[in-house]
Amino acid sequence: MTTFQKTALLALSTLVCTSCGDPEKEARLKWREEEVNAKEADLLRREAELTKLKQVVEGQRLDLVSREKMIELKQKQLDDELEKTKRVRREVEIKQLRGPIPIVSADRVIIIDPASDEVLWEKNADKRGAIASTTKLLTALLVVETGDLDRLITVEQSDTQCAPVRLGIKAGEQYTRRQLLTAVLVKSSNDIAQALARDNAGSVEAFAAKMNARCKELGLQNSHYVNPHGLPSRDENEPYSTARDLGVIARACDKLPEIRSIVKLQSYDFKWPSGRVTTLSNTNRVLRSASYCDGMKTGYTNAAGYCLVASGERNGKRRIVVVLNDTEGGVWRDAQALLDWALKA
Repeated sequence: MTTFQKTALLALSTLVCTSCGDPEKEARLKWREEEVNAKEADLLRREAELTKLKQVVEGQRLDLVSREKMIELKQKQLDDELEKTKRVRREVEIKQLRGPIPIVSADRVIIIDPASDEVLWEKNADKRGAIASTTKLLTALLVVETGDLDRLITVEQSDTQCAPVRLGIKAGEQYTRRQLLTAVLVKSSNDIAQALARDNAGSVEAFAAKMNARCKELGLQNSHYVNPHGLPSRDENEPYSTARDLGVIARACDKLPEIRSIVKLQSYDFKWPSGRVTTLSNTNRVLRSASYCDGMKTGYTNAAGYCLVASGERNGKRRIVVVLNDTEGGVWRDAQALLDWALKA
């Protein structure tokens, strides 16, 4: 019962008590009772109208929300179509700028944009196989990540026992990590790679374990390392990797200024403890034939063929090319042609 009804009943009760036997008062009482009923009916009607109006407003609100969602969906679809159109147009423009992909003799290839990790082109990129001295990129990565590059290393006899490519360091000689790191990336000497590995982990075997652990951290599933230089194993535990995995390692190296500053050197004056200086020429010939090339690492074994990881930059664009299992003459031609192609757009 509403407050209005309660008040009206109380008033009527009072009138009843004071008007018994008085026709005039009884008539007024009846009129008041009818007026109360009429007002109550009007109030109920108004409440019903208000409830109906609220239902209409709520329905309109829900319809508006539904329309807004539909508009948002249509706008998203339109934005997606516009983005797709832009992407297709851009791809067409890039193809026109780059032209056809160069024909290469390498068996395993990948080209990446290190800024976005986008793969621009690939050929047998997940095929496992030997990668020769391009292995030294991972060696360099671990050495630089350990730090303290100006710390002295004392060469041990075990470091020198590594064929076929040796610089000729001798037991007892001392060099900084930076000196040896530069020599191994420029000239690819295996004895220096062993010295760096032994200094870093205590032994070549322990360093190989660190290499494989770092591969897992990088998310690589198709790589296995057994030494710091990439030479074939003396047992059945052969090292292997892929062009794609090597591209990931190269990208990690490319982020480190210490490595970037070394791999672009065309030569390096290596100073021996006696004071004698030997000028080491970079094994990467593309550094001398293409001005836009600024790295990274060469390699060769019978199993890996001729290999090259080449980096370059032009007009604000940066690219990394991995070429594996190529021919002696083809490796330079292929790497340069692919790098030039990728840097056109």
